[in-house]
Amino acid sequence: MAQVSHVVPVGRPWGSIAGTVGSAPRRKKLERRRGLIFDLDDTLYPRERFIRSGFAAVANDLQRRHGLPAGMVFRMLSQAFTGGQAGREFQVLCDELGLPPKEVSYMLRVFRAHKPSLWLPYESSETLRKLRLDGWRLAILTNGIPAVQAAKVDALALAPMVDTIVYAEAIARGGKPAPAVFYETLDRLDLTADRCAVVGDDPVCDIAGAHAAEMRSIRVARPGVVVDPASDADLIVNSITDVPKVAGALLQMVTLDAA
Repeated sequence: MAQVSHVVPVGRPWGSIAGTVGSAPRRKKLERRRGLIFDLDDTLYPRERFIRSGFAAVANDLQRRHGLPAGMVFRMLSQAFTGGQAGREFQVLCDELGLPPKEVSYMLRVFRAHKPSLWLPYESSETLRKLRLDGWRLAILTNGIPAVQAAKVDALALAPMVDTIVYAEAIARGGKPAPAVFYETLDRLDLTADRCAVVGDDPVCDIAGAHAAEMRSIRVARPGVVVDPASDADLIVNSITDVPKVAGALLQMVTLDAA
C-alpha cells in the first residue's frame, strides 16, 4: 500500500459548515450521503496522452496540406515538448521547417478540434467503480476549453462512471480555483461541503480551490512530483487507487471537527 501523508488543516471553519445544512430531516439524509469531486487532466489520466494525440493530428494535417512526412513532424513536436519548449511546439516547428507564422494558429485549431485517441487507465476505472459500488456520489470538475474537455471525456468514456461533469470555465471565468465552480458542483451532487472532498493533482486549482470552498482535499502526487505536506492537501496519496481507502476517514474528520 502506498504511503499516505495526513495533514490536518488549521483555521478552516469546519464546524460552521456542518451547521448550515437546513432542516433536521434533510440534514440526516445528507449526512448519510458522501461525494468526491475529481479533477480530470493528470488525475484520472495522463494529460501527455492528449498532447501527443493532438501532435499526431497536426502531423497528419501538415502531411495532407504541405506534403511533410507525418512521422518527422510528430517527432519534432514531441522533442520540443520534452526539450523545454512545452507550449511553443508549433512556433518551434515553423521556425525549423520555414513555415509561415500563420501556420501556428492553424495548427492550434487542428490540435483543439481533433478527436483524441485516449483510454482511461485501469487504476482510474477501478477506483471509480469501487467508489460507485460503495455509494459515493462522483463528479468531474475540469478546467480548459469546454469543447476540448468534453472531447476528452467522450474519448475516455467517463460519463457513465460519474453523476455529473462540470466544465469549470463555463461556470466562472478562468474556472478553478474560483469557489463558484466548486459550489456549482456541490449543487449538482446535492451535497454540502462537509460531505464532499476534492481529488486532484494541482496545488492551486484543485487543492487551494477546494479549501477556498471550505472542502477537504486529497492530492494525487504521482512519481517525481514534489509536495510540501505542511502547506498542501489534507491527504496526499501516491496513487489514485488509494482514494477509496482514505476518503471515508477524511470526511469523518470533518464530523469530528464539528462535534
